[in-house]
Amino acid sequence: MNGTRIRIAAALLLVAGAIAYVAMTVAQKAGVPGDEDWAQAAAAVRAGWQEGDLVVFSPAWAHAGAPVLRGLAADVAEQWDWYQASKHRRVWVVASRPHREPEPPEGWQAVSRTEAGRMTVHLWTPPADRTLAWEGMETLHDASVFRGDGTSRQPCTTWQDGRWSCGAAHPWQNVAPVSRDIAGRQRRVIWAHARDNGDPLEIRWTGVPEGRTLTVHVGLTQRAIEQDTGAPVVFEVRLGDRVAVRRTIDIHESGWFRHDIDIAGKGPQDVTIRVVARRNQDRQLCFTADVWR
Repeated sequence: MNGTRIRIAAALLLVAGAIAYVAMTVAQKAGVPGDEDWAQAAAAVRAGWQEGDLVVFSPAWAHAGAPVLRGLAADVAEQWDWYQASKHRRVWVVASRPHREPEPPEGWQAVSRTEAGRMTVHLWTPPADRTLAWEGMETLHDASVFRGDGTSRQPCTTWQDGRWSCGAAHPWQNVAPVSRDIAGRQRRVIWAHARDNGDPLEIRWTGVPEGRTLTVHVGLTQRAIEQDTGAPVVFEVRLGDRVAVRRTIDIHESGWFRHDIDIAGKGPQDVTIRVVARRNQDRQLCFTADVWR
């Protein structure tokens, strides 16, 4: 008798579990945006789109329908980068569950909110108290690049295909805009691979426009930090002859490290980035530099 009751109880539990699973699956499917929802969201974005806008997704990884926004500037990385997004005039946030009601980052302003089926479309603007005055990425061709060769400091004089060539024709011996996996997302950066034997690599801009803050980000690529090769890299930011930032990055040190340098009231600046490593194998260092007013 007891055995029969146990079997009946077990069967009822299985049935209850199956019902709960089906209910949960139905509820989840009901919250997942479909093609029509994505079409509505895309229509809302396209109707208000302006030059200089950007699309991001909330949550950041939920961009399955991004192809319907083809042709528009969109960030499809699985982590947000609000610093980089703030370089755009406006940002459209296409949101689905569980983040249909995202909150703007600190200093950002919400402009509008539009229902799009099971999605919402938000329009935000970045902080209004600062403007981008200069980007090292966009003015790399105006820089002067130098390399050590064991005995002296030599200029890199060849600008070709959007890059400064700094030695023999190897893929790493250049200074150039690239996209690399750094600290959990693909980033658009300036490639500045360290040279060997403590020979420096220097990138120098003269007369950088004045502003309030020079913001520099620096880090090693994901490939670099996974290798047991090379030696720590010393990274410096110099204003004229003064060292404003000196940071040593260990061979396995992951991060996209930010440095904000106060340059208010100092007029145009000569900005030099200096990279040095005792052993350079796989020391794939990358950086960006921006001036904000």
